Amino acid sequence: MHDSSVRPSGNPSPSTHQHTIRGGAVSSRPGTASAEAGFASMRTRRAGGATRVLRGLGAWASTVALCIWWFLATLSPADSRPLPSPAEVIAAWTDLNAEGLLWPSIGMSLARVLAGLALGVALAVPAAVLTGATRLGFAIIDKPVHMLRAIPFPALSPLLIIWLGIEETMKVALIAVGVFGLIYVNLRDGIRGLDPKLIELARAYHLPRALVFRRILFRGALPSFMTGLRFAITVSWIALVTCETVNSTVGIGYILSRAQQFSRTDQMVLCIVLYAILGLGSEALVGALERALTPWRGRAAA
Repeated sequence: MHDSSVRPSGNPSPSTHQHTIRGGAVSSRPGTASAEAGFASMRTRRAGGATRVLRGLGAWASTVALCIWWFLATLSPADSRPLPSPAEVIAAWTDLNAEGLLWPSIGMSLARVLAGLALGVALAVPAAVLTGATRLGFAIIDKPVHMLRAIPFPALSPLLIIWLGIEETMKVALIAVGVFGLIYVNLRDGIRGLDPKLIELARAYHLPRALVFRRILFRGALPSFMTGLRFAITVSWIALVTCETVNSTVGIGYILSRAQQFSRTDQMVLCIVLYAILGLGSEALVGALERALTPWRGRAAA
């Protein structure tokens, strides 16, 4: 006798079937949520990319507006305005390039700036470390350096000419003097601004000096050094204008001085544009170097 309440095993009960459906629905929800999260992440990345593009375009908006003003302000005849037009500046580029003076001058100016910057940094870093890390170094080095910083470095060019001559050594030394003070002050303040408890903790655990220098001193003072380097590059281009007017036959400053003698305003403006482009390129390189050496600052800002 068969019990009517017993159902065949091949035909699942409605409750079991409903449970299976509910189970399938439940099991499909994580996949849907994952897809929605992926789409949301994609939309966030697109929005972030669009924001970065807009910020980049906004940073150049004032420069584009200035170039448009320059073009509109020089539409009148050349003899009725003191400012050369963009077309005349481009023609000056072509003339100097045909003369064979343009690219050698750019290369020589870059070489002088790099040499002076390297010398200034090489002298300023050990002085700043001694001053920032030791009381004896602070007592011996700090005041003379501040007196040197108070002197306008172009005023030192006559003495440097007497001491070093009028060749390349004087030019590199003048740039190095301008670079030295900025690197020194920023790096010194960065070292003195470190938490002294970190140094005490390192001494308590008897950490090697090389490790303390690398992990605490170097890492903590590096942002201040990069700030000083930014200012130092700007000052090095300013010093270049002064030193290239002394016994130079090549260089952007030489072209500028020669253009002033012959009242070539087109070449003068071209030199100013070259200084601006090279300075902006130097700033971009320092920014890229700073992001590479201090990645934790980018993560903290994000």
